[in-house]
Formats: sequence, C-alpha cells, structure tokens
Amino acid sequence: MTETPQPRASLLARIQHSYRESDASAQLFKTKTHTVITIISAITAIWVLVTLTNWMFNAEWQVILDKRRPFLVGKFPADQMWRIWPGVWIFGALLGLSSGLWMRPGKNTAITIAAGIAILSFLLVELDSTAINLALILLLALAGYLVAVKAQDSPSVRSLISRVTAVTWALLIPFMIILLFVGDAPPTSYWGGIFVNVMLAAIAIVVGTPVAVFLSLGRSLDGYPAIRIASTAFIEVVRGAPLIAWLFMGRFVLPFILPSWFGMNEADVIFRTMIVLILFNAAYTAEVIRGGLQAIPKGQYEAADSLGLGYFQTLRTISLPQAFRAVLPSLINQYIGLFKDTTLVYLISVVDVLEVGRKAFNELDYTGTALEVLVFVGFIFWLVTFSMSAISRRVEANMGLGSR
Repeated sequence: MTETPQPRASLLARIQHSYRESDASAQLFKTKTHTVITIISAITAIWVLVTLTNWMFNAEWQVILDKRRPFLVGKFPADQMWRIWPGVWIFGALLGLSSGLWMRPGKNTAITIAAGIAILSFLLVELDSTAINLALILLLALAGYLVAVKAQDSPSVRSLISRVTAVTWALLIPFMIILLFVGDAPPTSYWGGIFVNVMLAAIAIVVGTPVAVFLSLGRSLDGYPAIRIASTAFIEVVRGAPLIAWLFMGRFVLPFILPSWFGMNEADVIFRTMIVLILFNAAYTAEVIRGGLQAIPKGQYEAADSLGLGYFQTLRTISLPQAFRAVLPSLINQYIGLFKDTTLVYLISVVDVLEVGRKAFNELDYTGTALEVLVFVGFIFWLVTFSMSAISRRVEANMGLGSR
C-alpha cells in the first residue's frame, strides 16, 4: 500500500514523496544518455536561475518606481481618478463572485496570481490613496468569493446571485464608459498606461464577440445569399490584412468614411482604434465560432425540428451553447492574442504601457534601463494573460472539457 504524506508534512517531504510516487526516477536516469541529459539540463536550469536572480537584485528598478503612475494610467489627472476606481472595484467584486460561483480556482493558480499582484503592488503602489484603493479591490474580491461559496448551500440564493453577477458583468463596460465621459471628463489624449491596453481589449471583446456571432451565423445561413456573401466578404477582407494596416486605416482613413452624425467623423484616435479592434476581433472570432457551429452533429438540428423549435429557439438552446463550449479554448486564445496586439497602438500615437516604458528609458535620467522596463512590461502582460488562461482552464474543468 502506498504511503501518503502527512497533511502537515514539510514542503521538502511532499516533494520527495511526489518524486518517489512518479516515474521520474525511472525516466531521468533510465540509461547513461538519459542521465547525461538530466545532469546537463539541471546545470543549465540552475545557471539560468542564478543568473536571473542575480540580475533582478542588481537591476535599476528606480525607473519603475518613479514612473508608477504613468505605467498605470498615463497622464490621467489625479483629481479625476474617481472615474476609474468604481469600475475597478466592481470588477474585483465580480471576479470574486464568479470565482466562487463557477470557477473555484485551484490553490496553485491562486498563489501564482496573488504573488504576481504582490510584485506589481510593490513596484506600482505608493503608500497613499492608490494603495488603499487597490487593497479595497482585493477585499471586495475576497468578500465576493466568500459570499458565492456560502450561497452554494441555498440553490435559490445561488441562482439569484448568479443572475445578478451575469447582468453586472454585461453592464460593467457601459458603466465605465459613462463614468469616463460624463460631465467635464478629461479628453482621451490623457489616457495611457496599462489602462489603455485593458480598456481597448475589453471593449473589443465585449462588443466584438456579439458581432462575431452574427457574422458566423450570416456566413452559415442558407437561403439568404446576400447575407452570406456580405458576411463572408467582410470576414475575408479583414483577415486578409494585418492589424497594423487596419490601425493605420483607422488613424488616417476612417475619418473620411464615418458619417457626420453626432460628430462621428471627428472622433479622436482612441475611438477610431476601438472601432478597428472591434471589427478585427469580430472577423477572427467569427471563424472560431463557426467552427464550433460546424462541430454540432446534424442529428441535433433534426431533433430540434422534430420538437417544433424555431430557428432562434434552436440557436439559443442548442447551437450557440454547444458551439461556445466546444471552442472555449480557441476563444480564450484569440482574446489573449488580441490583448497582446493592443501594444501596436503606440504606432498611431496612442500612449499604451509599452509606449510609456519606451519614453521612460529614453529619458536621460534613466539611460540604460531599457531591459528593466521591457521585463516589467512583459511581466504585466504575462500576469494578465496567465490569469485569463488559468480562469479558462478552471471553467473548462468545471464544464468537463478535455475529460473522457
């Protein structure tokens, strides 16, 4: 009978137990060749780890400490930050509720994300109101998680919280947009930092995904050739050029194409960038969703017809739920790629987090700190994309995807 480690065993004891229970010892030193490869790999890994650790402790991080605010929000006025914080607080609470209701993140994932947030907090947060606001986000996320877990004991309460959470998620982006533009709001030229990257990606995902559904359905629609041809033409044209080309089109050509209603043709570069990203994401996501629709067996459509379900009833109850379930990994991959692609907006004069870093290490006071800045920016993107991927994996596990 296999001996299991005690619950309070040390980390080293647990690692030793895991090593004994696995086939690592049989594989790593199976032959002389395996042994040589294992030793070389271990030496290389140790050398890389020591080198990176030594560099991190001796690097010039002062540029990050001095540019914390631009990295977060660019030149956004300090007295106007009340337009940003409420949306971020709600986001934290919703993330906690969603984790407790649907995801239940594993301990390792939670520890990794928490460690990343702790590192960012150390580099970005001063002991002022910003630190208090970020602490409030974490508290709201924890409170939301605990409320959702407690609600599992009551199906009616859980159902109510689930509906409220879903509706609030849907209203979050419109709420933030209203706050950002209501009253005497600062112009979008003051936007910057990671705030721009997140907003552009979020709006492109939230608005572009419904557009993608319509495009995928239009491309698959029989009996309506005009709709099918128009949907296909739009998807193929948008996918036929790189994102940077469309961004330049939005920067220089879109003002001449947009109508003059409500001053749309005079919209600033941020709005034009949003339009381009929405359409670009919609074209690529439409093909992902179409693949999910094609994966549904034909017999299910025949069963829906035999039950007397109409076209839209079949879409709502059979087609779209299964299609999204089947292509969830591909969707998340598309969204992660889109978030990383938002770094291209600096080429059309939008000051995102990468442009903030470039301007920082080009200053005379921070000459020679390009590596530190780029590593820091890369870490921010890794933390966001890792969080998206981890959440996706938990949702897939809860839905039974990838299991037989």
